Amino acid sequence: MQSSSGERFIDLFTPRTLPIFLMFFFWGFGTGGLWLVRPLFAYELSESFLLVALVSSISAAPRTIASPITGYLSDRFGRKFFVILGAVIQIVALIGQFLSTAYLPYFFLEMLGGAGIATWMTSSNALMADNTEVTTRGRTVALRQMSSRAGMLIGPMVAGLIAFSVELRAVFLFIAACKVAVIVVTLFWIHESTRTARPSPKPARGSGIMRRVDMTMFRSRAFLALAIGTFAVSLVSGGTGVFRTFFPVQGANAAGLDEARVGTLIALSGVLALAAAIPAGISNDRIGRKRTLIFALVVTSGAVWMMSGMSGFETALLAVLVFGLAEAFCTGTTQVYAMDLAPDDRRGAFLGFWSLSQNGGQIVGPLVIGTVADSAGFETAFIAVAGFLLVAALMVVVFGVETRRARQQPNARPP
Repeated sequence: MQSSSGERFIDLFTPRTLPIFLMFFFWGFGTGGLWLVRPLFAYELSESFLLVALVSSISAAPRTIASPITGYLSDRFGRKFFVILGAVIQIVALIGQFLSTAYLPYFFLEMLGGAGIATWMTSSNALMADNTEVTTRGRTVALRQMSSRAGMLIGPMVAGLIAFSVELRAVFLFIAACKVAVIVVTLFWIHESTRTARPSPKPARGSGIMRRVDMTMFRSRAFLALAIGTFAVSLVSGGTGVFRTFFPVQGANAAGLDEARVGTLIALSGVLALAAAIPAGISNDRIGRKRTLIFALVVTSGAVWMMSGMSGFETALLAVLVFGLAEAFCTGTTQVYAMDLAPDDRRGAFLGFWSLSQNGGQIVGPLVIGTVADSAGFETAFIAVAGFLLVAALMVVVFGVETRRARQQPNARPP
């Protein structure tokens, strides 16, 4: 397969990147199983839909603390240790959940698992950024995204078979085994990143970790556009986003779809996102990050607007088709954009703080939209999300800068 720049996709598979793709596959494999077992087991213990929603939201909360700390520490001590540490923390949480017989211990273990996920995500993203070049980063991240999504598509099927043939709680052991595979790949086949030596910065005001992190890298138009775009994307995508949280309810109530059709549509969106990962990567490298993100936000807005007016299977199918394609462009582009903006010697710190906008969308979004849905209905809630996505696209138009070319020049920095 040949790209516009003349470099083949096969050339992006190198001895350094192949183990990283495999690591992301195993992590996604376990995550797919977690998406299945988390709500079902929480409901089994609590028999409350509210408590099920609370577990999903709380899993993202510890990331607001763990992500920036992990990013800063990974700049000083390396990526591999924190990749392995994140997997170990989640393994401990998963084994505890397997042994849980009451909701409250399960709830607190979900918080512990969320901290492990944050540690792994921040350090693995920094590791990926260290091993990519700006000219091919869009396509390399697309291949990584395909690895994760392939695991996420297969994971729920394997988890479902385990739950059916053994018992539901056994799925936690399956997910833990996937994290063990992540550790093995990282420990034996992934090389530590080569980090640029960090110059002694002018001491920053404040105390503790904030005193050691140069906050000027966040005071730019580009970071503002990235943060707004990332928050908007996280509002609708991911395991706790609007689509996977509220689409099943909207599909059942407004479109009259049964559970089987809703599940089929959600799975179809994942397949389309997997298929669109490569075109999204090519677009990032050929057209640029800024224009690709604007396009993705506008198309996602259209998909969410279509969800607000679903009246049957055909309209729901059209909305899911558009959303699945747009999701790959949104998530991949924000990640590539963040890696471009991250200073070479402070990638971990930058990506850790950037992830706060991602976590914010996942935590605040479902709660706010749920409140709007309760007071004004699901249709109004979906329209509000569509409007916010358009506002985010406009903010990227105004404040965003193109990093694809800017970072190719030595010492070039986005404004």
